[in-house]
Parts: sequence; C-alpha cells; structure tokens
Amino acid sequence: MTKVLGLFGFGEVARGFYQTLQTNTHLDIRIKSVCIKNRDKLRNLDPVVFTTEASDLLNDPEIDIIVELTDDAEASYEIVKTALTSGKGVISANKKMIAEHIEEVATWHEQYEAPFLYEAAVAGSIPILHNLEQFFKQQEISSIRAILNGSTNYILSKMREEGLSFYEALKLAQDKGFAESDPELDISGKDALYKLIILTYHAFGEIITDLQQVRLEAITNMEDHFYELAKSQGLKIKSIATATRKNGKTSIKVQPELINSNDDLFEIEYENNAIVVDASYSGKQTFIGKGAGSLPTGSAVINDLALLLSGFRYKKHPRNSILKSA
Repeated sequence: MTKVLGLFGFGEVARGFYQTLQTNTHLDIRIKSVCIKNRDKLRNLDPVVFTTEASDLLNDPEIDIIVELTDDAEASYEIVKTALTSGKGVISANKKMIAEHIEEVATWHEQYEAPFLYEAAVAGSIPILHNLEQFFKQQEISSIRAILNGSTNYILSKMREEGLSFYEALKLAQDKGFAESDPELDISGKDALYKLIILTYHAFGEIITDLQQVRLEAITNMEDHFYELAKSQGLKIKSIATATRKNGKTSIKVQPELINSNDDLFEIEYENNAIVVDASYSGKQTFIGKGAGSLPTGSAVINDLALLLSGFRYKKHPRNSILKSA
C-alpha cells in the first residue's frame, strides 16, 4: 500500500532527498505536499502541491509520514511534536532542535506510537544511529571520538593542503554548499556539539542538558601561524568531538586538536566525517562517509524512510538519566 508523505522545506537537503527518492522506485511512497516558508519560492513540481501553511500537511489525514527538513529549530519542534501527536511517522534532520530538546525527545520514543527517526541530523551519510541502536546494543561503549562537521573539516583541509587563509577556505566551503551564508554554527563548534549530544544519548543513554559546562572551542581561536607550524611537523589540526564514559560519568567536548599520523582521524579530509566507536567486545570501529552535501545527507533521509517503512524505531534507553555534563 502506497504511503503518502508530506515534506517540510525544500532547501539543499530536501532537494537531495527528493532527487534520491526518484531513483528509489522500490519504496512505495508518494509525496503529496511540500511546505515552504517563502511564498515567492512557490514552484511547480507536478503532481506535488507546494504550500506555505503547515496545517495543510499536519491536518491532512491522507498523509502518513512527515519529513521535516527545515533550518528553523523552533518551527521544527512544533512540526515534529504535532505530527507525532496525530499519529504520523516523522523523519527530521534538525540537529539543533533534537539536541536542545533531547530530554523530551527521549520520551517521545515510547510515548508515541508513531516512530521518530533522525539519522540525517548527525553525520550526513554515515548510518551511525542505526548501528548504535542495533550492532552495539549488546556492548558497553566507552568512548566516541569524531569529526562531525564537514564544513569545518573542509576548511581545515583547504588551509593545510593549499595554503589558503581561513576566510578563503570558508568562502570555498560556502560556494560548494558545505557551509551556510552565516557559518557561525559550523565554525563555533556548536553544530558538532549538537550532533555529539544526540550521539551521547544513543551511545550511553545519557542526556546532556547543561551546555554551559561543555568544553567548546572554535577553530577561529587558533592563530594562523599555528597551522603552518603543525604542517611543518607533519601534524594536522582537526576539530574533534569527543564523548567518554568512565566510572559512571560522561563528559563531552568539541575542540581543535593537534593529531599525528597514528590517529584514527588523521586521514579524514574535506567534507568527510568519521566516527570512532570504542566498545567492550568489538574494540574500535571507525565509520567514514560524507558529512555535508545535499545527496549524502539526502541519502540518510532515504535510509530513515526505508527503516521507518520496515517498522524500525529508536528505543528509550534503560540507562537513561539526566546528566549535567562534566
């Protein structure tokens, strides 16, 4: 039976999702409506109907699934909660909304009958949440160490490999669609922090609520000569997100680190992301994939859609607790 889908947003990620959906004809899905904010950008994508009214999708009994791909965290929260309340399955890529409401999101997984999936909110094309929920569920995870922001990693790669200034590399990242016109979330480390908060919940069952206590450093805090010094010594500077659990306590941080060629993240360049999971039985496992771009992120939305149709859903973790981060 064909499932009917309503889509919020039609930016880079949403267009990537739409494009990949056209080639996945085995998924019995029909997009009925797309809701966008700007009436001037209404377009013709027959037979899809474009609207600026969220209620046109949320109150439509024919729509089974909502895919929320906006960049507005406040609007995202209202869309997702309203859709779940009305029994619609939901997929989102809004990491800011999910991270800032992670305590409430944790309850949604058992409160609502409809599933809520958000793989695309974390690491682009890397299926890390699915692996944490499935492959690692029989193991204790001691740490996650990752490059989670493709924009920042692209900038650092360009600076090292081509000798570009920070702002020259940033402009290139923006031109390629890896960084937003306002790149503050990326270069401040906040984007990676939001993703790390989501990973921390799914890896450890811990909820980080006190963001003021998290160690967060921007790549712009480093002097230009430091990059040249690192290169001359065969080292690299990477913005690395780390979550560790030791003696029942969890700590997280996002900061630039100086790493050598023995580091698991040394060869991760440009828009690629990587996540190293250290677990009790399997040891270290490294997941690598593109973390930015419309098609890589759109592919994560498609994967969530396939999982949702198969009946997969995230579980509320039994070790869940409210945690003030160290």
